[in-house]
This record gives sequence, structure tokens and C-alpha cells, in this order.
Amino acid sequence: MQRWFKLVLDHPWVVMGVVVVLTAFAASFLPRITFDASIDAMIPEDDPVLLELMEVVDDFGTQDLFLIAVQSDNVFNPAVLKKIHDLAAELEALPGVAEVQSPFNAQKVTSGFWGIEIAPMTAELPQSPEEIEDFKKDILDSPYAGRLVTADGRGAALFLELESLSLIPDLSELMGQIEEIAARYAGPEEIHVVGDAYILYYTERAMKQDLLKLVPFVVVIVGAVLYATLRSALGIVLPLVTVGTSVIWTVALMIWQGIPVSIISMVMPVILVTIGIASSIHILNKYQEALSGGLPKRQALEQTFGAITSPVVMAALTTAAGFAALITAFVEPIREFGVLTAVGVILAMALSLSLVPAILMLVKEPKVRLAEDKPAREGLLTRILLSFVHWAVYRPKRLVAVVVALLIVFALGAGLITLESNIVNYFGASSPVKRATMVIEEVFGGSMQIAVVLDTGEPDGIKDPAVLAELVTIQEYLNSFDTINHATSVADVIRELNQAMWDGDPEFYTLPDSPEAVAQLLLLFSMQGGSGLDSLVTYDYSRALVTAQMKTLDAEAMGQVISQVESFLKERYGAESGLQAYLSGTPKVMQRLMNRYVQTQVSSLVSSGIMVGLIVSLLMKSVVLGLFSLIPLAFTVVVNFGIMGLAGLPLDAVTSMISSVAIGIGVDYAIHYISRYRWEAASGQGTAAALERTGTSAGRAIIFNALALIAGFLVLVFSHFRAIAVFGLLISAAMIVSSLAALLVVPLLLNFSAKRQLRKG
Repeated sequence: MQRWFKLVLDHPWVVMGVVVVLTAFAASFLPRITFDASIDAMIPEDDPVLLELMEVVDDFGTQDLFLIAVQSDNVFNPAVLKKIHDLAAELEALPGVAEVQSPFNAQKVTSGFWGIEIAPMTAELPQSPEEIEDFKKDILDSPYAGRLVTADGRGAALFLELESLSLIPDLSELMGQIEEIAARYAGPEEIHVVGDAYILYYTERAMKQDLLKLVPFVVVIVGAVLYATLRSALGIVLPLVTVGTSVIWTVALMIWQGIPVSIISMVMPVILVTIGIASSIHILNKYQEALSGGLPKRQALEQTFGAITSPVVMAALTTAAGFAALITAFVEPIREFGVLTAVGVILAMALSLSLVPAILMLVKEPKVRLAEDKPAREGLLTRILLSFVHWAVYRPKRLVAVVVALLIVFALGAGLITLESNIVNYFGASSPVKRATMVIEEVFGGSMQIAVVLDTGEPDGIKDPAVLAELVTIQEYLNSFDTINHATSVADVIRELNQAMWDGDPEFYTLPDSPEAVAQLLLLFSMQGGSGLDSLVTYDYSRALVTAQMKTLDAEAMGQVISQVESFLKERYGAESGLQAYLSGTPKVMQRLMNRYVQTQVSSLVSSGIMVGLIVSLLMKSVVLGLFSLIPLAFTVVVNFGIMGLAGLPLDAVTSMISSVAIGIGVDYAIHYISRYRWEAASGQGTAAALERTGTSAGRAIIFNALALIAGFLVLVFSHFRAIAVFGLLISAAMIVSSLAALLVVPLLLNFSAKRQLRKG
């Protein structure tokens, strides 16, 4: 490395030129950045649960609800009915919208000359009291009661069917048009857009807004912290130029590899800006120390990089290892985030050891007070840092007692952690996505669609009345749950047709008693222009679908419901039944994700701990010191889980990464502390004196670094996403804990190790 630094210090302009050219090339990729917030992107394409859902989509069409909900005191008011009618007409006229099912055009099956007649619920917009009363009776006596209009008249819904995505030039533009139309019709009625397509659009828009807002914000905040701690313009510009360059290079690499920005990787620039300044802080802190010792600039730089290179490299490698450990995650965006952030950390380290010395060589050295000119009086920070060392050296039993007590409290709190995978819950309560979902939950009974596929294994098998009766049984079972509503299937259509054949007599809302009678009803339905069967049964009538609306539940409740439904299907449709049935839909995908978040947390935690411990042990050539660096991190992880459990913060796609991130970043403090201690102890000082020197020198840089990281991560609380805000708070808390652990627990361990060696000697 000495040859490298000599080369850099001898040719700083060459280094600067190479960095500028590479940065300009990387920046040319930035306009091609893409975004993807879909839940499908979270799961590998070959996952059986996702493949199952895709098969259902291929057979029956999309399983995502997409609707416009109108909330009013009374939707059966003439003005409100006209507004719903006009809103439906304007939405249906949009390019990309195939059909809008409204309370007015919903199919009504009645008796007629040919046995049945199928017509819209109303031929004209009802406006007179008599027309409205007839319309109200018809819609509330139909299968659409509760779905298109609620019985209490508080809500009405428009179900939108979109064209195939290949036929829609710009889905985001279409979602924006739908949002604009809904906003224009609102007032005094509330109008909400609900559906995966809209959530995806809103999420991607919020991601773009977050990047445009949070990245400049974190630069300003970190810059302010740098100035407050280092008190020089150089202390602001140098770290920010270094991390800014590494961010541009990393994002360019992501774009080059065709990786879109996800709700997880969107925090990467903020993280890289925040953690990338660490090495620059330690370099500048040591550089100022060398200058204050009276050394000229070149010698000060040589001494600085001679002492600081090893801990900087170790810190970068261990931080990168913490992120790289996420490669074991089940969720693809988490793996991408882990690898890319690890690469960004390595790039920031490389720039710190090349661009930073080149710039320092070119600019005038900062003014510092010489060591002999400094007042003997200790500052407040120095006194605090010395007190930490004295606690570790002279009151170890008290310190151990406090640490153990805290570990017990937070370990108990960790047992209260819950799980979350619904992206809607990533938003705050005031966001339109969250508000709309709450309305659908309250008024219409559920915002997600769950589905059961019944497979007879033979063409026309569904036309068997006994099989249709099984569909009714499944519907009744699903409706028995408080959290599942409006279960429907082709059996409902058959019963409605049968009732119409008998002049609408409610007693005949039953299934025919022969397959031939069922086939005749279906033929009449088709001849009279009936539609919608393709979403309930396959073209050969071998498979049928039961769909229902499900409320958003927490992980435990959702898991219980899904487990009970699957157990029911397994017991009822075994090998002897001749039928096969399975559960599918978004809720099952979400449950799959929640289970995988736990696996991601465990696997990444174990792998990051092992990787970090090995790297430190190898580079420091000491297994003991490798373990010493991990002990404060174990404390940090336990406290992190404890805070989540005690505060009711769930484990989700974002928070499942916190432990690995905390290990990767937090180990830097221990590395810098241990490295400085070894350097001080090598000069012949006693253990206590070496720890005091380490605590007041490396400790100062650790405090400055932690403050910058905490301030940088706290910027994330201003995100549109509640999950990202929680991530920022938890990582900030982890930085507080890991820095304090490095300043208290590490000297405790070093002092204990030194005393033990003395006793052996």
C-alpha cells in the first residue's frame, strides 16, 4: 500500500482525471433508471405459490381487485347516482379500460319469453323516487348486494377491468388519468381508487419523490453534521464528494445490469451517503492529529494513511460483508440491495484511499492548533470519553451488570415481534392508498381477493350438480369467517338462472338435479348475452373458481385463516373424493413472503456474523479480537429486536434487513477502536494509558461518525413509506447502541484480555 500512496501523492491530478472520466461515464446511465414495486418482484419466478397464482390468472383472469369506491351518506340520492353514472362513463372511455362494471350495468336475470332474460340492472339512470326505489330493490335483491352497493347505502363501487398490459402503452399514465378523474368527481362524497395496479403506480411515484427529496436532504444534514464536528469546509466537501461519486458509480452499475429500483433498494443512495463518509471522517481526524503534531503536509498524509489504511479496509470489508450476507435472502430485491450496497461500500473505500489523498495533496492543509499550543483543560467530550474508559477499567462489574440487565429486558421484548408483508401497510394512515384500503375494509368487507380452485379432472365436470354443490359448500365455509366476505362462484349463476326459470320464486334459488339441466341453463345464459363466466369456470368446464374478498390481517391472523381453509380443503377433497381443490390469491403470496422474511432475518444474521468475524480475525490475525468485535454487535442486535417487539414494529421486507445492516455498519466502531488500541499499546504504554488514548482519539472519531450516521438515517423518517421511516429510526437506534457498545464493551473486553495475559505471564 505504501507504493500505492506514493503513486497517488506523486500524481494527484492523474487520479483526479481518472475519477472524473469514470464518473461522467457512469452518470450517462442515470436517465435510464427504472422502478418496480410489484409484489411479484419479491418472489422468485419459480416459487410454487407464485406459479400456482399465475396458473389461476391464466385460466380465470386477474385475481387483483381494482375498483373505484364512492362513499356517501346515501348513494341512492339522485345527485349521487348521477355522479356514479357519469364517473363510470368517463372511466370506461379511457384507452386501456376494457370495461367498467357499475350498479347500473350489472347483469339482471329475470323470467322471459325464452325462459330467462338478461339485461342491465336499469336501462336508464334512475332519478325519480319511484325509479330509485325500484333500482334499490333490484340491486339489493341481486348477488351484487354488498359488492356494488352496500345495503345501508353508504357505498357504491365501480369494478374496472383493464386491457391486457401489452395493449396499454403506459400503465402509469392510465393510473394517473384514473386518479385525476376520481379526484375531480370527489366532494362532498369521498371517492377512493383501490387495486394493485393503482398501488403499484402510487408506490413507484412515491419512490421517485422520495429519491428526489431524501438524497439532497441527507447530503445537507450530513454536511451540517460534518461541519459541526470537523469545523472546516474541507471536512464537508471531501466526504461528500467521495460518497457522491461512489453512489453514481453504484447506481450506474445497477442500471447497466438491468436492475430496477425497488421499495427496498430505493434507500441504497441514502445509506451509501450516510455510511460512506465514515472512512473520510477517520482519515481527516487522523490527518488533523498529524498536522497538530507539527508534521508537514506530505509527511502528515503518509503517517495518516500508514495508520488508517488497515482499519479503513477492514471496516469497508466487514460493512460490505454485512450487506453481502443478504445474498442468502429469499426475496430477490433484498438480494440485489445487499450485493449493490456491498459494491458501493467497496467503491467508497477505494475512493477514500485514492481520491481523498489526491485531493488532500492538492489543497492547502487546514489550519490546526499545534499540540504544544493546546490548553491543558479537557473539553466536555474528552471527559465523557475518559469516563467511558474508566467505567470499563475501574468499574467492570457494574458495567457488566448493566449490560446483562439490558440484554434480558430487550431479549424479552424481542419475543413480541410481529410480521407484515402487505405493501399497503408500508404507508402512513394519511396516504390515499391506506385511507382507500380502510374504507374498502369497513364498507365493502375486504380489499384483497382470495380464491379456491376446484378441479374435476374431466371436461364438463363442473356441470355435475354434486360438484356445483361442493362449490356452494366452499362458499359457505369461506363466508363463515368474519374476515372473508362475498364468496361467489358459477354455482350462484346457475341458482339465479334456475330461479328465473321459475318466475323468480325464491324457493327455486337452488341447483338443478341433472347435468343436462345445468347445461341447458348455461346455454340459455349464453344465448341471451350473458357474460362473466370465463372468470368463474374454464372453457371446458373442468375447473371452477370460488372468489371472495378478504380483509387485511396481521401475519398471525392471516396465517391461521389460510391454514384453516387449506386444512378444510385437504380433508374434504382427498384422493377418495375424485376432486382436487387448493387455495390461491394474493393473501397466500403475502403469507409466503412473511415466512420468508423470518428466514431472511435468520440466514442473513448468521451469515453476516460469521463473515464479519472471519474477516476481522484474518485481518487482525487474532480470533480473540474477531470475537471481541462481534460481542458489541450481538448486544446491538438484541436491543434492535427488543425495540421492535416492545414498540409493536413488524418484521417486513425492509426491517428484515436491519440486523445485517447494523452488523455491517456497527462493526466499524469496534474495528477502529481495536486498531487504535493496538497501535497505542505497541508504543509501550500500559493498558489503562493505551485505552485512555484510544478512547479520546478513536473515540472522538467514533462519536463524530455515529452522529453523522444517526442524522443521515433519521432523514428516512420523512419518507412516504412508514416502513422506510421505521427502518431509519431503527438503524439510528442501532448506531447509538453499537457506538456506545464499542466505547464501553470493547475497552472492557480489551482490559479483561490484558489482565488475563498478565496473570498467565
